[in-house]
Amino acid sequence: MRRLMTASARNVPTRARARTGGALLDAGALVLGLALAGSGCGRPESIELAAIRGCGLDQEFSGLRVRVLGDFPASGGSEILLGPTQRGTIPELPDGATGVAAEGLFGTTTTAIGRSWGVDPELARGRLRGFDEDAAVLPVFFAAPDSLCELEFQPEPGAELIAAAHPAGDVLLVGGLSPGLALREQVVHVDLLTGRTRALGASLAQPRRGHSVYPIDGRRFVIVGGAWPGALAQDRVLVDVDGAGSVTSVGPLELEGDALLVSDHAAARSPSPAGQLLIAGGCDIVDPQARCDPASALTATYWIDPAQPGATVPLPPLTQARYGAHAVVSTDGVAWVAGGFGSDGTRLRSLERLRPGGTWAPVHELADAGVHGLAVLDGGLVVLSDDAGLIHWWSEAGSGSLDPTSRAPPLAIVATERPMLALPGERVLVDTWLFTPGTAAVDPASGRVELPPLARHGGQLLGLHDGTALIVGGWMTDSQALADAPLLRLRPRLDGPDEWTPELAGPQNDAFVGNTPGRATVIVGGLRLDALGGEPDALPPVRAHVRGFRSRAMRLEFSYEAEPGSTAHVIVGQGSESLVAIALGSEIVVRRRGPDGSTETLDCGPAPADGALAGELVLELGAGGNQLRLDAAGTTLATCELEWPSSAGLSVGFGVTGAEGARFFGLRLARR
Repeated sequence: MRRLMTASARNVPTRARARTGGALLDAGALVLGLALAGSGCGRPESIELAAIRGCGLDQEFSGLRVRVLGDFPASGGSEILLGPTQRGTIPELPDGATGVAAEGLFGTTTTAIGRSWGVDPELARGRLRGFDEDAAVLPVFFAAPDSLCELEFQPEPGAELIAAAHPAGDVLLVGGLSPGLALREQVVHVDLLTGRTRALGASLAQPRRGHSVYPIDGRRFVIVGGAWPGALAQDRVLVDVDGAGSVTSVGPLELEGDALLVSDHAAARSPSPAGQLLIAGGCDIVDPQARCDPASALTATYWIDPAQPGATVPLPPLTQARYGAHAVVSTDGVAWVAGGFGSDGTRLRSLERLRPGGTWAPVHELADAGVHGLAVLDGGLVVLSDDAGLIHWWSEAGSGSLDPTSRAPPLAIVATERPMLALPGERVLVDTWLFTPGTAAVDPASGRVELPPLARHGGQLLGLHDGTALIVGGWMTDSQALADAPLLRLRPRLDGPDEWTPELAGPQNDAFVGNTPGRATVIVGGLRLDALGGEPDALPPVRAHVRGFRSRAMRLEFSYEAEPGSTAHVIVGQGSESLVAIALGSEIVVRRRGPDGSTETLDCGPAPADGALAGELVLELGAGGNQLRLDAAGTTLATCELEWPSSAGLSVGFGVTGAEGARFFGLRLARR
């Protein structure tokens, strides 16, 4: 049993100086003692929580709150609150712990936050200055909530930088273009646990463009595909960033024994534990600047294993040949591709979806603009960016454009790609803005956050293991010049799947997100959903779930009121497609939709007696998310055995079918 012990706030600075960069705070500024039973010679091993200084630390701290994170109920043993001179104890690190959060407080206001990079102290051994080589340390990037920080150590500016993040706390930047737009062969390593950046002594054998980069075992990465000047790259490249680092050329990916060569393909990794890797489209002819010949645009798509060249699995072709596109794979294994350029060189406006076992199918097309960026949120809300500054949306319930004066940020006109990144708390990062496209808040503009100091666009966006995000490269929006500080790290609020359990009946009006912007609204004590059709005996097209929260063991208490001609539903979901919906009508009907789009009605017990649905209902999820029970007034209304596409967490919320709407109130949510 791992135990957290003797937490101390004695060295928390009463005033932290504002500073950007990745330098460590003074050693011991945030320190916990951690004992690992059976470590070393059977004696406890001390583990320190070391803060990597971010930015926005210009507020006084009156205390420090330390929480152990994971999918388990909060308890007095997993959270402590310390004053400036206090010491305390967290008795144990529960099984399933995913991280340790530290929050600097000024009164009751959280002024700085951080989260450890998991709970494995071996990751940072020998990497942090100021600590012994064998010291066990959990580094924490510590910054103001929703702050965007320049890393202290920056690489040379460049365009089309291709990067990937590693679970071991590393980022690799490969190739791209110099400020003079010459192709580069440089390989840059960023150690996120220390904040240090270096160009490896070894570089690529030739300049490269249009590739993708993937983490594999150890502290290694693989570079796949891309092009050299005038020719497709004929190899994969293994990069090991441990120690001095090494760069080694190896054979390319293979398909049935033949080399798989492609450049400027869309690439995406599923956030599920399975971590499926998709490559889609691309081209197979390039010019002397390694740019795609539009006529060679491809429709081919594959699942790949970058470490196993022969493990490539062919998938059905796209409906349109495209290169330079955007791709996302959701937690339930559904793949999405949008935008890019077609075989005539024009920018594409379409969105395609691939369900497991199916074929690619077009689901939406913008009317007047090409797609410049793509993000897919759980529950099936897809957002698309364009070059004119608008954000568009699509879901099974409809489509439209988000109002740039309220629900979306006021973005500038750009000539480049405009990538987007869905954050763990279901907000979206675009350019240097945060917004919540599906928010149920009464004032949708309250979810918009502009990230100072300088606006930029077009950088690659990487989600990191500790819930932060990295902006790599891009252009300054005002001057259109390359960003001279290519690396910016975003520290969002702690509102991810294991970081909060919102008060659903309290004053938080951002606790829900919907799949149909404008159809879900937080009301006093609850939530209202406005229906948009749908048969009573079908899955609800309009849905909303608790923002950010995910669990495999939860309890939701609620009451509801459906308006005439409408049916209320309680929903459990995973990813963009998979869900279980319980229709709360004269009969309890439980329906399931799998990631492949197939639907079925589950046998979950007899219909309730008359009046059984009056009053408070209780939905419980247990057995690792595979058992669902609905109770009312001490009577079990439904008990179901469930299966899910992956072991990732599940969302919970509500839906509505019919002509009017439904209201949900008396809401209380807890982990079990």
